[in-house]
Parts: sequence; structure tokens; C-alpha cells
Amino acid sequence: MPRFLDWTRTGSAGDPVPCVICGKPAICRSPAGKPVHKVCAEAWIDQRNAGKAVA
Repeated sequence: MPRFLDWTRTGSAGDPVPCVICGKPAICRSPAGKPVHKVCAEAWIDQRNAGKAVA
């Protein structure tokens, strides 16, 4: 099941810089302050959790 991140409280955006996952320009910042697209972060989480049982 895909994960959907809620970044409504981060309030972080900045100048376009390379996404840490795909390398394309991103204005979004993760809650940790890293430049990343929300879609890239969600896909990364899904890939890491693939095959793990979620209860």
C-alpha cells in the first residue's frame, strides 16, 4: 500500500536545487530540510518497505 506523506506543517520551500533522490530541481524541502520531491520521498519509502510485513 503506497504511503502518502503529510508535509503541510513543514512550511519549507526554497530556490530550486537538485532533489536528493532524482536529481531534478526541487523547491520542496523534507521535514529534515533536504531538497526532495514529495513523490520521490514516497516512492523511496515504498521501495524500502517492499517485502516487509506491515501490521
